[in-house]
Amino acid sequence: MATPELAIAKATLSATLFRADPTSLSRPEVDAFFPILTDALAKCSRPNVQKCKVWIIDKIAPSAARTTALAKYFNALSKSLQDDGSRPSLKRRRLHLLYVLNDVLYHAVTRNDDFKFATAWEPVLPGMIASAAAFDNCPKHKQKIADLIRLWENQQYVKSSFVKQLEDAFASGVAPQTAQEAQASNATFKLAKDAPYTLPSFHGDSTVPWYDLPATTWLPHLTPNSTKPMFPDQIRPIQLAAGPADKVLVNAVQDLLGEVERMFSKEQKWNDEPGNDLNELGERVVLDEITGEVIGGDTYYGWSRVVRAPDLAAILVVDHEVLHVPRISAEELLKTPGV
Repeated sequence: MATPELAIAKATLSATLFRADPTSLSRPEVDAFFPILTDALAKCSRPNVQKCKVWIIDKIAPSAARTTALAKYFNALSKSLQDDGSRPSLKRRRLHLLYVLNDVLYHAVTRNDDFKFATAWEPVLPGMIASAAAFDNCPKHKQKIADLIRLWENQQYVKSSFVKQLEDAFASGVAPQTAQEAQASNATFKLAKDAPYTLPSFHGDSTVPWYDLPATTWLPHLTPNSTKPMFPDQIRPIQLAAGPADKVLVNAVQDLLGEVERMFSKEQKWNDEPGNDLNELGERVVLDEITGEVIGGDTYYGWSRVVRAPDLAAILVVDHEVLHVPRISAEELLKTPGV
């Protein structure tokens, strides 16, 4: 499944190939590369890998910009590969991608003495190693990755000081986040929080089937206390008044996001606020500081803790009637008229 990151990386790579750096490629030439790479991932045979290597060495290696774009595309491709049950398995396809890269590095560094080509891959290599190593109970598979790292070190495809990062990514299965990536992530998060709240023209996508629409699109078709069925062909995206959201809606969304942040943020704990405690079900509860009684908190699926007085009275009446109903024997029941 193509992820947004993969789509962007593919578009960036294609754009660099269209530019005259050093020579521009035609659309058919650019489009021919991706099936060649797909074939190499599906069957890592010598002819398939050779085709990929020749294409990359001829069309990409002479350009630093193209090499950087290809490195980012390989990294995005490795992360986006899905375990769909097809052959070869996910771990083998990720390993095959490393084998393709290994063949290209050998030709560029050993034969062409192009060490700049290898340096351009350093930002993405830990991520590719981590993606390939993110599997349990497969010692033979992991040994192949470890052998690749040793080969790259011995052949000086990568710097000796950089090998430690590859080993850490291999051991943990997680690529270390660079300071630049962390800064970009924080900046994106801040922009998202500071962005104004606006309503879209429609709630839901008109191109998807009814069962993939948001559940709120069903509400106009539900009749309370009725068994009347819904008609799927009438379920459509809800039209909204596009523009800035009103204050009530903004406050509701902010409260919801605050609750989510408090419940799931790794930085926050359930007992950060005074009066918080956990009950027998593991739910967060708020206790009165004086009486110790439960006055609030999070319940399963958000059910309210407040029981209205009339509802409580009705429950007590029903319980009283059940407990005090007169006992009738079977013989008396048969004598009762209408029974």
